[in-house]
Amino acid sequence: MTAAAAADSTGAAADLNDVMANNIKISLNFRKRLGSFALNLNCTLEKKVTAFLGASGSGKSTLLSCLSGTLSPDEGAIAFGDELLYASALGIDMPPEKRRFGYVFQEGYLFPHLTVAQNIRYGQPRYRRKTPESTAQVLDILEISALLQRYPKQLSGGERQRVAIARALAMEPQMLLMDEPLASLDSELKNRIIPYLHHVKDAFDVPILYVTHAISEAMALADEAFLLSNGEITASGEPHQLLTAPSAMPIAQLTGVENILSLPVAESDKSRGVTELEIGSQYLVIPYIAANIGKAIPTAIRAEDIIISLEPNLPISARNILKGAIDELDAVGERTMLSILVEGHRLSVKITHEAREQLQLRKGMEVYCVIKANAINLLWN
Repeated sequence: MTAAAAADSTGAAADLNDVMANNIKISLNFRKRLGSFALNLNCTLEKKVTAFLGASGSGKSTLLSCLSGTLSPDEGAIAFGDELLYASALGIDMPPEKRRFGYVFQEGYLFPHLTVAQNIRYGQPRYRRKTPESTAQVLDILEISALLQRYPKQLSGGERQRVAIARALAMEPQMLLMDEPLASLDSELKNRIIPYLHHVKDAFDVPILYVTHAISEAMALADEAFLLSNGEITASGEPHQLLTAPSAMPIAQLTGVENILSLPVAESDKSRGVTELEIGSQYLVIPYIAANIGKAIPTAIRAEDIIISLEPNLPISARNILKGAIDELDAVGERTMLSILVEGHRLSVKITHEAREQLQLRKGMEVYCVIKANAINLLWN
């Protein structure tokens, strides 16, 4: 049964039979209730890597379970290209093994009694298990050939995740589902793993659905992103546009990072160890990165890492002092949240009520935002 037939039977407006060259569309139009929580989705995934971003309890894992087939929706339809995986109106509910989706979990979940090689072979189709060349590309891209005879307990956290990704790819999946695969790793290990995920994205013609609560991971890997909140999609679009727009302020409540800026490189000087990013006619100085002039660099700054001053020339070591004007002041619990406009860019700053009173801050007032270079987090792009 084709997805187009399902669309006719359910009256859906989208043509689920529309499959672009080298880009399979995945249609998600279903509802699933779990206790008092309900996941309601109606969207089409059209890019190679799609990220769903949301806090715990927003519905990310429920989405993956329904797509993989380990959980059945209550009603609606799920289509992979022109193939129906689920359609309540037609009584279709394809079992997980026939969907052939690779799944990478947060903890990896390797079999502890099997070596790395045996874990990877476990994921392979039976007819491929005796052909080592079938996994050669996977081993090479993830750089795990030297680990084949080790057991999971002998691996670092990053190595375990690379093996888990290799096992998922070895099954030659139609799609790769990744459930917060970097959440259990520290920031250093995340920075090591993300380039491997980029290699996987570039080397394999497999669509990837990546769920996370981390803005940096969504911006690092995704071609499109959806924001999930309480089981509903609240926004969607190209990651940099979506996550740097003023309308995306609710992301701060999901991730704890209030300021996301995508700024062009004005200068990058290796000898001085600094890169300067343009923010209007001003500059944001960050540690040196190898980047071409004009390239947009996504950055993240926490609201509490910005200091407010009434004077521009402070005797401090901070390299960044940006001139702006207060647009809004709001009391949020024990803190005051300031919204400051810096040449068309909006910065959120969190200060104490005492500091607000001491500085006599008010709307329209000119202030200076002081930001240490090490408070500016670079997001992969």
